[in-house]
Amino acid sequence: MQGIERWKSKVRARRASGGADADAGALWDETRSTWFNRFAGKSDRSSTYRFMIPHVRGQVLEVGPGPGAYTRLLVQAAGRVVAVEPSPHMARLLRQNLGPCPNLEIVESAIEDYLDRLEEYDFALAANVLEGIEPIGEVIGRITAHTKVFSIGTWANAVTPVWSRAVQTEILRQAPGPDAPGNADLLAVLDELGLEYQVHVPELPAHGFPSHGELLTWVEGFLDLDPACRAELARVLRPFIAVQDGRFALPRGQETWIVNVWKPAASGAQP
Repeated sequence: MQGIERWKSKVRARRASGGADADAGALWDETRSTWFNRFAGKSDRSSTYRFMIPHVRGQVLEVGPGPGAYTRLLVQAAGRVVAVEPSPHMARLLRQNLGPCPNLEIVESAIEDYLDRLEEYDFALAANVLEGIEPIGEVIGRITAHTKVFSIGTWANAVTPVWSRAVQTEILRQAPGPDAPGNADLLAVLDELGLEYQVHVPELPAHGFPSHGELLTWVEGFLDLDPACRAELARVLRPFIAVQDGRFALPRGQETWIVNVWKPAASGAQP
């Protein structure tokens, strides 16, 4: 199976199992968006952003900015940032978190529906958002044709972590859902598209939380668990939790990568 078709197959399998939603705007409803904003809206992105900053200038496209953890960094270095966000609740939080920002334009749209409106960009970013997009070849192909450097951040939990499998099996009483497209799947897509890229593997801390209770709250939101199950959740997670420097952490499913993709040679040389 070719890379693009394998990617599509994984997205379809996730949707069929209920592990992902075809409509990202519906998936990130008010409750889930508020949960994500609490834990990630203003989180430190320096470990990954350092691989992007040399390319951030001029006109920038951000795909799926969410509540703006990267956006607040991009607007400091770019002349104009166009943030394309499918969830109206995330878009509201983005406006709230960044406040008045004259060089930020927020567009409420799925990126698949925005492709015909693409301009020319010096830099584009899609961090932890491509794993649910089925027409991946068209999306990456169109963006790279319009962009000097396209940075793709991969989602660590695209490959289901062991702790999540345990919670799904023992608390939700269901078979763990299929994995989303992972790191190898992304490279297979880029290779099939004939694109040139560079992979960076940042040294990231584990998913750390300041307290055991905060970790449990995060998992409850991540897996949409009833808080009444908290005691059972604590029991199931106990073998997987590590404490380092006073922070409580869970293992990832895969490494987070930053993959910088260059504009095709026919459209422009690598910077």
